[in-house]
Amino acid sequence: MITGSFSASHIPCLPDSLSRPASGYGDTLFHPVSSPCFSGGFHLHRRLPLTEEDFYWTHEASGVTVLLSGFIYSRHEFSKIAGAAERVSDPELIGRLFLEEGPVFVSRLNGDFAFAIIDQKNREAWLFRDHVGIRPFAFALAGETLLFSTDFVLLSSSLCEGEGADTAYLTGQFRYIDYRTTPCRKVKKLLPGHYLHFRDGIHRVIRFWEPRKIRQDKSLTHDRMLSELKTLLRDAVRIRCDGRFTGGAHVSSGLDSSVVAVLARQECAGQDDFCGFSWSPESYPADGSGSLLAGGTESNSYGRLAYDERQLVERLCAQHGILPRFLKLDTEGFREAVSRFYINHGFFWEEAVLRQAAAEGVNLLFSGWGGDEFVSTAAPSIEADLLCECRLRLFFRRNELRRPARFLKNVVRYIVMPALCIHERGTAKSFRDDARYLRTEWQKSDRRAVRQFYFHTSRRGHHLGMLEFYHLQDRCENWFTMGYRHGVEYRYPLLDRRIIEFMMKIPSELLCATDYFRPLLREAGVELLPDEVRLNMSKVDPVYQDQMTGFFRDAAVAFMEEAEEWRGNPDLGFIDFDRLLTDIEMYQGGVRTEDDERLFRGVVWIKAMDSFTKAYRSEQIREGVDV
Repeated sequence: MITGSFSASHIPCLPDSLSRPASGYGDTLFHPVSSPCFSGGFHLHRRLPLTEEDFYWTHEASGVTVLLSGFIYSRHEFSKIAGAAERVSDPELIGRLFLEEGPVFVSRLNGDFAFAIIDQKNREAWLFRDHVGIRPFAFALAGETLLFSTDFVLLSSSLCEGEGADTAYLTGQFRYIDYRTTPCRKVKKLLPGHYLHFRDGIHRVIRFWEPRKIRQDKSLTHDRMLSELKTLLRDAVRIRCDGRFTGGAHVSSGLDSSVVAVLARQECAGQDDFCGFSWSPESYPADGSGSLLAGGTESNSYGRLAYDERQLVERLCAQHGILPRFLKLDTEGFREAVSRFYINHGFFWEEAVLRQAAAEGVNLLFSGWGGDEFVSTAAPSIEADLLCECRLRLFFRRNELRRPARFLKNVVRYIVMPALCIHERGTAKSFRDDARYLRTEWQKSDRRAVRQFYFHTSRRGHHLGMLEFYHLQDRCENWFTMGYRHGVEYRYPLLDRRIIEFMMKIPSELLCATDYFRPLLREAGVELLPDEVRLNMSKVDPVYQDQMTGFFRDAAVAFMEEAEEWRGNPDLGFIDFDRLLTDIEMYQGGVRTEDDERLFRGVVWIKAMDSFTKAYRSEQIREGVDV
């Protein structure tokens, strides 16, 4: 984590809250970095095998200082420019490239990074964020002063001046919002693939990555596509391995995490024990009695569960020498996690994974996040591409006229409804359910966000929408800050910008060579995955889903006793407490409906917002006291 304050006109003062260990950062040590126009530094976690050289470099002759959070994976490409690139630190490599080429060099980097360059002689500052937005970076302007941090919540709380968190930000658990929003309107996120230049109190934000300019490669064949993809996948994992760290990976029965976990294990062959962490519970029956184990008194939501994902995880791990680690989380632990929303941002299961990873000595965790949106896509807009490109034989092979009802359903669902921006009935109902306990003026989702996520008339539009919707970056940001608190770094090989660019070049017809759902990783995974995993068409883990349902129910029943107190929280003015308390009273009176789960979710998320807003306002956060 890096932070700083820059001013060309006076010696800046970094807020104490940005240099002191805030909530959950107890195992970090702040290393100050200063100059006549800059005050800042970096937080180094004791569990991470990193040194000052991994964060900071200064060049006295030029007056250039580099402060880095992250890693550059394409070092070998710059050896001629920066000298012996393998021998210099990442911050020094960045500094030398900047002195040689100016800010344009950043477009050629491949990495997960957020870095600041301070030019003391010219009295200017630069902020850079990686192409996809893996590393968070936020900034604020105060007159002629530029403040920045890789923890946007901490930066926001430092500048809130007694104000509560922004309402639009808080409603993000109940509706679609612009996920670039921060808790403080003064604080802005530097967008992925952009850099900021600040001089004389004036800032400019410049885009350096243009995925919209990527065009299809009509020369690609299916065999060449598959060959190049396999090479890219393996290399994306390889360059993210680091012998200084102890690696581990997420595992599941899904394609994305399975492929990444297997490739990571192969690249970490010299590591004796390699753990695979699953969100499936360690102790939970799949015979229909799960809810009882979770502390509930009602029957299991699914009856006898369709299948037990843990069995597939165990087969995958056994085949590749991975030690499966299933989740250790009980009802009480879940309730405590809800109260720690300030730290985990609602990723309750992942917070438990981080604790287990830290206990196993793992400090580098590989994830398959981002696969659905790109390399393992099954975007419905493929059908529209086939029509627009007159690939009629393929289109009618996939949408047979001899089955008119199904044909009509596919055309309406995949082509007509996205073009007209019409939701399916179930999706529209979920919007209403999620926003039920919001006051009327806050119930509508952000139209731009909804359009980016749902309404695409081409696969190209789908990929661009996934990049711009910001849910990918939102998870990466929150996992970074949560992981750093535990001394764990994340790696997302499927969000390697080369893979994204490659997917943008592939004509949709090449994804139709087989009848596989999400075809590319199924084909690329032939030599990597057991067929039970590779050909598993479900993305649902019934055991995890059932446990989650029980946890939400049991936690909600306990939290209902606090609901009247929440009404007194001034930051929760967007909640319709009359409706909430009426529904709670009906439930406590014995009335049961099919919408009970809607009530449970609402109660849990409102409790989470109550906890977050109190922690956000608390002076204890800024004074480094845990909550």
